Amino acid sequence: MTRTIQVAIMSTLFALAVPLAAQRGQGVGGGRAAGPVTAPITSAVHTPAIPPGNPTGGGARVSADVGLRVSQNAGLSAQLRPLVPQGTTLAAAAAGFRNEGQFVVALHVSHNLNIPFDQLKAKMTGPDSVSLGKAIQQLRPSLDSKSVKDNTSLAEHQAERDIEHSKSAGKPDGFAARISSNAALASRLQPLLPQGTTLETAAAGFKNEGQFIAALEASKNLNLSFTDLKDRMTAGQSLGQAIHGLKPTLSEDASATEASHAEEQAKAVRTGTSE
Repeated sequence: MTRTIQVAIMSTLFALAVPLAAQRGQGVGGGRAAGPVTAPITSAVHTPAIPPGNPTGGGARVSADVGLRVSQNAGLSAQLRPLVPQGTTLAAAAAGFRNEGQFVVALHVSHNLNIPFDQLKAKMTGPDSVSLGKAIQQLRPSLDSKSVKDNTSLAEHQAERDIEHSKSAGKPDGFAARISSNAALASRLQPLLPQGTTLETAAAGFKNEGQFIAALEASKNLNLSFTDLKDRMTAGQSLGQAIHGLKPTLSEDASATEASHAEEQAKAVRTGTSE
């Protein structure tokens, strides 16, 4: 086979491979359209398990569809509005992202790391877009690679939770209803709740009484936002991990000790108010 023919064959194979790679997409981080994702998220190159919109359509139409779909999803909209910059509509914030998953992850990263959302969005969208991990590194250069990976993973799990919860929006939470029906326990916990929050609303999303009450106690003990503790714990972090994430001046060991203390307090509350 002559060198000319070899070159021609290699050029043809390369030309076929490029559109195939483009169809497969690049997940949360890349700038190309993503295909449907069914596996759980484990890294920054995956997209939360949500319909990705139109994976084969044009960029402008896809972006418009993302904003429309998010704003028309009442359950998801209610969860995301507190994360959207003041004065920006949900649809406008979502415009430019490839799919709902990428948008929701970006919102959570922005909130968790206190990165201005417009700066993060500018890095992740448009013709010169970079991966989520690279965007974090560029905007928070003090973070090491492990911190970037951990924060990306947390945001992806938060996004998966939001998307899953949006499917059951409006339906009663059995655990939350049960805990609020215990008069003695409700009376004991009321002073620990964030102002303007009902017991049922605060409890929704937690796995059990112990986890919920321990979060309330830790919030009081350490002067941490209960809402932020809940946001991390209902996405899979332990109480110790959530404490360390919100109060990094505490070491991991010290955070674990504070978590154990709050869990003991929760146990005492449950024992003293059992019916």
